[in-house]
Amino acid sequence: MTLDRSPEDILREEQESDPERSQRAADHLRDVAQDREMVTEDPEQPPTAGKGHDLHSSHCEAPGTLGAEGRRPSLGLPYIRGVEHLRVLNYNYWNANGAGISIVAVEGYVADWAAYIGADDGMRTEDCVEWTIRHGCKLSRQQANRWFPELPIEAYRE
Repeated sequence: MTLDRSPEDILREEQESDPERSQRAADHLRDVAQDREMVTEDPEQPPTAGKGHDLHSSHCEAPGTLGAEGRRPSLGLPYIRGVEHLRVLNYNYWNANGAGISIVAVEGYVADWAAYIGADDGMRTEDCVEWTIRHGCKLSRQQANRWFPELPIEAYRE
């Protein structure tokens, strides 16, 4: 069997014939682009700086600082944009038939980190991440390393 059409032509025809599939593909591309934008490179700099609004400047200090009291120990890793006030180093989120499921890595207060898994009733992603940090089940060192291999496992708090 030979193909007389390019893969791009086949994909375009499939997308044109199935608007729902086309919408899902567009949503996926948008989600991937948003995920890439969510990672902030500098944990000391809030991601909203220079954009005309700062959601947390009046009540949230930069990561790793204690204001006038001095500096707190920090891993020096970047936080995820949108949930940096929760000290989130990384997370995975799924929406399964209206239930939000997340696995979250969060920095502690003594240059350590922990990971949690949890599910909620399908709130916003950020709400599910926060709920998981507060009420989720803590992962073992091995599980945390499996989900977040880029984080320093020697600093994991069990």
